[in-house]
Amino acid sequence: MQQLIIKTAAGEMPVDLFSSRSDAPLIVLLMDAIGIRQELRDVAASLADLGYRLALPNLYYREGHYEDMDFNEPAVQQNVMRLYSSLSHQMVRDDISELLSQMFSNQPVGMLGYCMGGANALVLAGAFPNVVKAAAAIHPGGFVTDAQDSPHRMVVQAQGEIYIAIADRDPYATAEQAAVLEQALLQGGVSHQLDVYAGAAHGFSFESLPTYNADAQARYWQASTELFQRCLQ
Repeated sequence: MQQLIIKTAAGEMPVDLFSSRSDAPLIVLLMDAIGIRQELRDVAASLADLGYRLALPNLYYREGHYEDMDFNEPAVQQNVMRLYSSLSHQMVRDDISELLSQMFSNQPVGMLGYCMGGANALVLAGAFPNVVKAAAAIHPGGFVTDAQDSPHRMVVQAQGEIYIAIADRDPYATAEQAAVLEQALLQGGVSHQLDVYAGAAHGFSFESLPTYNADAQARYWQASTELFQRCLQ
């Protein structure tokens, strides 16, 4: 792993980089609310082993150096919610625009995001339709809101393929919200697959969380890697 510092209008954003091949297809790994930690680095390393170049940006850089937070501690949980609330979709679009300006060189680009990162993956697929060829949103939350840049509104501009994995026991992704997102994708003519994982809860992909579900984790991983294999070659 190497680290790149990308200067933005808001400060200096650390980006962990995996894979030494500069010409490999690029995947941007979008963190969940807990932020950068070893679990996400492991995901990035596993994808790099499959032949991709991985960028894992620390999107909390505006608030300071927050990494490797222990979400089991109540004080950390409160801080995570504060950090999560401080980050808007516009901020993420600005950050990833700077990242792509430095790292994009006409190779296919994919997005993989968890929780808030899943919602951001949908936004970015629509914000950069000529660049993002694939986006996977894993147990995303907050993807249907009243805001103009709500993910379900932004993603309709996407030209790449979208994969969405929603847990059926997720209070941040109700069946009604999933139906609104599905309808928007259909009306927008976006190539997509939206799967509802029966018996899974929000955060099913990470072993450190009490909602971890091994079957759901294996299912999303297979679907996401197949998506990237189809779209990023």
